Amino acid sequence: MGKKKSNQRKKKQTSQAKKASQARRNNNNTNKKATNGTTTTPPTPEQLASLPAGLSTSMSLFTPSQQTLAVQLCNLPGTTHQRHLFDHWSITTDERDDDDVDDETTTLKKTALMSKLELIHQSYPDGGLVGYLTNAIGLLEKSRRGENPLEGWVPSVPKGEAFVVGTEKFLRSEELGLREVGRCGFILVAGGLGERLGYGDIKIGLPTELATGTTYIQFYIETILAFQSRYAEPGKKLPLCIMTSGDTNAKTVALLSANNYFGMDKDQITIVQQGLGVPALYDNDAHIALDTEDPYDIQMKPHGHGDIHALLHSNGVAKAWQAQGMKWTVFFQDTNGLAFHTLALSLGVSSKMGLIMNSITCPRKAKQAIGAITKLTKGDQQKTMNVEYNQLDPLLRATVSPEGDVNDESGFSPYPGNINQLVFNLDSYVSILERTKGVMPEFVNPKYADAEKSIFKKPTRLECMMQDFPTVLQGEETEKVGFTSLASELCFSPVKNATADGVALQSKGTHPGVAASGEADQSSAVARILRSIGCEVEEGSKVTFNGIEVTSGPDCVLKPSFAACATEFKKKFPNPAAVKISGRSSLVLSGQGLTIESLDLDGAVVIECEDGASGVIRNLTVKNKGWVKEPKPSSDVEVIRMRGYDIRRLETEKIVFKKDGRIEGNYSMDTTPKKSAPAVPKETAPVVVEKAAPVEVEKTVAVEEPVVSSSVPAPPADLTKSAPEEEGDDQFCNGCTIM
Repeated sequence: MGKKKSNQRKKKQTSQAKKASQARRNNNNTNKKATNGTTTTPPTPEQLASLPAGLSTSMSLFTPSQQTLAVQLCNLPGTTHQRHLFDHWSITTDERDDDDVDDETTTLKKTALMSKLELIHQSYPDGGLVGYLTNAIGLLEKSRRGENPLEGWVPSVPKGEAFVVGTEKFLRSEELGLREVGRCGFILVAGGLGERLGYGDIKIGLPTELATGTTYIQFYIETILAFQSRYAEPGKKLPLCIMTSGDTNAKTVALLSANNYFGMDKDQITIVQQGLGVPALYDNDAHIALDTEDPYDIQMKPHGHGDIHALLHSNGVAKAWQAQGMKWTVFFQDTNGLAFHTLALSLGVSSKMGLIMNSITCPRKAKQAIGAITKLTKGDQQKTMNVEYNQLDPLLRATVSPEGDVNDESGFSPYPGNINQLVFNLDSYVSILERTKGVMPEFVNPKYADAEKSIFKKPTRLECMMQDFPTVLQGEETEKVGFTSLASELCFSPVKNATADGVALQSKGTHPGVAASGEADQSSAVARILRSIGCEVEEGSKVTFNGIEVTSGPDCVLKPSFAACATEFKKKFPNPAAVKISGRSSLVLSGQGLTIESLDLDGAVVIECEDGASGVIRNLTVKNKGWVKEPKPSSDVEVIRMRGYDIRRLETEKIVFKKDGRIEGNYSMDTTPKKSAPAVPKETAPVVVEKAAPVEVEKTVAVEEPVVSSSVPAPPADLTKSAPEEEGDDQFCNGCTIM
């Protein structure tokens, strides 16, 4: 009796699942054409009969388009068919033994898999899922044979310009670029979670530094708004587009909403989301890998950030920006706090040279493990693009240079290192997207387990990269690609590695790419720019936290509202010889109306200038205990633990210039600036701070000094475990990998 009831319950569950599926069929995909242009033809009785039994008896669960896709997958030629996806399926029929009838869970799993396959089919622009598998078979065969994609191409040095910060050449190009910055749209490629870093949220929510706690997304938006306020036409908004993934989309929207979009208008921000990714493939016949824990699901992998071009086209973003009067579009990565130091500089180069595409680069040593921007020529064809370091040296040896990749008189290779930050002329970009739909060429990089290259160590997939855009250019377009090069210390310091992985990289002489190095590099870059304009800025000592060696200071945080590029630094420090900052100091400046005429800092000072206010700092001497980095290797706070330290604020002097002309802070005032101080065209007269004695602050007990490099503390247990292997092998500046 109990068995009979159980069987009846199973039949009822199956019937309910079928009814639910029928309702979905009635409401979805009733047309005969998928979004990628592939057509839907109902399967014939002969085709149904040739299917695996479990699939054949389940066809009534699926929509007509899903039925057609299942037949196509099972009838791919030769050994490339995908029948293995369904061979293990149970038979769906009430005439079999009751124990074999699908329960509701199995039925739903079957429909879920077919829905997933259909979604992939609709989202892949080049022939749907069948096209993806066909492309994969061809690329996998080329990989197995060891074909060189650069065969026949001759390398040469591309056109572009290299700069040293603070030089006349640098400043002239930056001044030219500042005329263009008010017509830029910005693309943030931000598809990543922070799990690899030991952070449980999205990476753009990480603080760039602990002095102010400014997150990456906040810093980027504040920088864009600063350029907008100073260089855009009145009323013109500079748009921002953020590419998210399924893992990060909801969190990104929530972060923006909770913080009122960090000062941007909501309509300035567009979010485009990548799809599910692409199926993982486990052999040279491009068989889709089943999930190791669920045979009714498949393994998926990211398709790569090359999808951004197709997303900008399909969502109409680039075309809309063109209609709004934007002239340039700027692509940047999610956790590089130095990204905008090259913005005006690169725009100056693009404007002067008439470039369609400009790659931001850094000097690289010959044979350094960084992709190199290279001009390639084959007959009357040419393209300037990224070439991986392990391809460049043998290509040079086989063609134009028996010595291979060697340093020139500058001490660096003539082929600059790619950091995957791009600037496009928007009119040309839109035109090319219209022609190509934004589809980038794909590549495959399987790891083989045998000499015959027939077995993979793990499933692989097809990938595409946004920097491969030059491969779709035609005719004269190919001549309008170049580079802008600046020292990596000023333009590239991504935060992308777990601490343990960073320790291993640094031990090999490679940049660690961790939170501590990202924060230190951000302050160091500001200090370098200050030195380049003539300020006296000492360098702090080397210290080690959780095995990562960084420079201890000075911690220089200049908010974008104060200054966002070297040209603005010069204007904000009109008498740089009168500015002195010790290596242990902490300096935080914010506000467009603020000018620093003379400052002697040995400690910590925070100076703010409210919107609409103005103030000049002159003859200010600050000497106090300042701030120190206190080791915190096992903190409960993720952003502290991943750095290995927290900031202990012992003494701080703070000045706030108010819009109504008042000043907060125990200082003497003189509202008449010296003649050497420039006029500040603001609503109130500049407030000038004259020699003020340090303010007494609450005394605190002494704290443990940071650990110097000769003594390396053991990292906490949760940071010693290496992160999972990252997808992709593109090595960039100082050995960091772009995600």
